Amino acid sequence: MKSIKLLGFAALAALAAMALIGVASAMATENTQLCNVDAVNETNEQCPAGNIITTVHEVGVGEAFLLSSAGTVECLVLFEGTTLGLGNTNLFIHGHFKYGVDVTSTHKCHLGGTICVVKEVSASWLIEVLKLGHETADVTGTGEFEANCGKILTCVYNSTNLLGTAKGPLLSAQSPDNGEVSLQGQTLNRVKGLFCPSKTELDIVTSPLEATYLAK
Repeated sequence: MKSIKLLGFAALAALAAMALIGVASAMATENTQLCNVDAVNETNEQCPAGNIITTVHEVGVGEAFLLSSAGTVECLVLFEGTTLGLGNTNLFIHGHFKYGVDVTSTHKCHLGGTICVVKEVSASWLIEVLKLGHETADVTGTGEFEANCGKILTCVYNSTNLLGTAKGPLLSAQSPDNGEVSLQGQTLNRVKGLFCPSKTELDIVTSPLEATYLAK
């Protein structure tokens, strides 16, 4: 996750990253489904019932970054969630982000030599995935997180105006190529805090633990 997949540190989230419930693109005309097989080879690009993904696990590709005048907070990110079903054309995912850990070991968030604590403030995150076309989707979300680096930076942010891009394995550039959710240079919305830079940006890339194709 090269940036804070902080937030998510959701895309899609997951991930997490995947990364996120916001304004859906008016250009989207397809409904959205997550599939563990290449849906292009299926009837009308629809995912077979037995291959629909209902549990989402996203991990950061490297660390996510919170970029500000106070320095750069670096943090590994995980997202775990469960799909709630389709809206009109979009897919909703309910889940949680974990910061400062990876799938095998404990890893501290940090700002230079200062250890930071990053955690969810909201009870959970609601992620929205909206398929735009072949193996591409918008990812938005609703939730809040806190980054606490002592007297250097202590701020609460939410996901307002964050917009991630999801790509399936046929278009993503990850290895293993399971797909990705990316947010780059996105300005975080500050909710409150004692030591908050005037502007903080999020860079993050997450990738699912299994191949996740964007079907309809």
